[in-house]
Amino acid sequence: MTPQRPRRMLACALAIASILPLLAILSGWAFDIAVLRGMGAASRPVHPMTAFTFLTMAGGAVLIFGGYVKAARLLLIFPLIYLTLIFIQHLTGLDSGISRLLFAETMASDPALGRPITPMGAVVVLAALLAALYLRSARSAMARLLVGQVAGIAIAATLLLLAFTVGTQLSYGARFIGVAAAAAVPVLLLCGAVLVSLDGPRAAPRPDTPWDTLQRIHPVIIVCSVIPTMVLIALRQRAMLSDAELYFLIALANLICLAALLAYVTHRADVQSRILAVDEARLKSILGTAPDALIVTGDDLVIRAYSASTPLMWRARDGDLTGRSLNDLFETPIDACDIQGGTGSGFPSGATITTCRRGDGTSFPAELRLGVAEQEGERVCVAFVRDLSDRMAMEDQLNGLSFQLMHLSRQNAMGELAGDIAHEINQPLTAATNYASTAAYVLEQRGDTDKALDHLKKITAQLLRAGGIISRLRAFLANREIELRRESLDAVVQDAVNLVRIGSRRVRGRLTVAIPPDMPPVYVDRIQIQQVLVNLLRNSFEACDEAGRSARITISARRSGDHLVEIEVADNGAGLPEGFAERLGQRFSSTKGESGLGIGLNISKRIVEAHGGTLTAANRQYEGAAFRFTVPALG
Repeated sequence: MTPQRPRRMLACALAIASILPLLAILSGWAFDIAVLRGMGAASRPVHPMTAFTFLTMAGGAVLIFGGYVKAARLLLIFPLIYLTLIFIQHLTGLDSGISRLLFAETMASDPALGRPITPMGAVVVLAALLAALYLRSARSAMARLLVGQVAGIAIAATLLLLAFTVGTQLSYGARFIGVAAAAAVPVLLLCGAVLVSLDGPRAAPRPDTPWDTLQRIHPVIIVCSVIPTMVLIALRQRAMLSDAELYFLIALANLICLAALLAYVTHRADVQSRILAVDEARLKSILGTAPDALIVTGDDLVIRAYSASTPLMWRARDGDLTGRSLNDLFETPIDACDIQGGTGSGFPSGATITTCRRGDGTSFPAELRLGVAEQEGERVCVAFVRDLSDRMAMEDQLNGLSFQLMHLSRQNAMGELAGDIAHEINQPLTAATNYASTAAYVLEQRGDTDKALDHLKKITAQLLRAGGIISRLRAFLANREIELRRESLDAVVQDAVNLVRIGSRRVRGRLTVAIPPDMPPVYVDRIQIQQVLVNLLRNSFEACDEAGRSARITISARRSGDHLVEIEVADNGAGLPEGFAERLGQRFSSTKGESGLGIGLNISKRIVEAHGGTLTAANRQYEGAAFRFTVPALG
């Protein structure tokens, strides 16, 4: 339930309560019951057209409070026409006949009515109440701001009518007074309904400011201004004052009330001006010390104010930016429609990376955030601009260092395997030498050319094997930029496995590759992904050695969505330390405890993320750990 709903429900209840006495009055006219016609005062009947007019106004109020504004405005057209004609009739004396639309014969036979027309006092009260209802149904914030004041005037006028009605010694006559004291009850109920239905003042900058307090008590101030008049009329009724003294004292009392109200308003305005001065000083302090550029514009994007850092960022003189368009400062124009679609909570699109243009023709990258605020129907746009030149230069430097670190990591990995590499290359070279000696022996001793040719083919195969090992190592150690190509996943994984198996004396256990034959091609940098696999496989073998188990390592792959393939390296090693999965990829976070530097996994994570994937790790259910990463693939 919204905060305004209970108040609107109460307003509807008060408006419906104001209808009930009017129905009783019309029933009195319909069934010729004098007591009901005057709401208990048979000698002072309420005019039937006055009752019917108020009835339509109360119905319109119920529709307004219920949210049916258009229907309410249509219903309020009748009281507007009626009151206008009655007012003209009072001024000119011309009888339009509209006052005899209801119960004309009964009114003609009732001497208590006198002149069959709604009295002028009632017309003024109803006109003020009708104006309050029209303002209440308006969309304009300024119009809705006046509802309380106009409703207060209606209440004050009703109280004055009550005072003159009670003061029967005064010679104003029924033409001005015209209603019984009880007839004021529906008017007061409907005025109260209008005041209850009002939301808080929308123009108030904060709900606890003196301005807000002043807005809320406006109706009370207006009503209080008639209290001295009511007191003086009561004194005149007791013959304590003459008519001249009464008129003088009424004017003097109104003057005193006006002076008191002016003093109160002046005091509140002074308090509010001090609050605004403090806010303005705080704003100037923010604009003067903010490191980022703050630029204030309107809907037209014309710059009104800016922080002290703004001209320094654009290399302009102080005052040169005032009056210029915000679009002059950016290479990509800002859409004014987007700003108009914003709300007080911020700009819809959030932060944007853009390029700013200086007056000397140079440019710089920046982060732009736009905020929108609305005050008294006017939108104000605030642009927050942060210079990204230093940050981007630092990121470029870090990226360069990270790339060098990746290269050093591969060199370090090959350095640790240098002895095993020499051993592995020595095997095909030794075999080739043996085959060459055998071929020479066969040719010299037996003259068997076919056997010698077979040995020569075996020599070629061994030399090609050695050359392949050297080619893969050179490619792996190459320092080059990342280059994504379409590759066979099985070939990429097999090359990485062959690199790890170089130096098989240290790789003990079973290494299984389970790549499905229908796996789609992947779009990767072959060497970079091989580096990730080599790092993960070496970690798995070391984890198995640490646990004292014969390694059982599996490399598997499966589809992950339409355009990704997930690769898993699972082992039966010692598993991951507690909490390691949450800090995976952080620098100096290693699975090897104090013996590891924690660089390999950090590099692997950066490589995978550069390919648009993610790297995760988790302990397996019974023993060991599993590392998974995704790479882009053909959909």
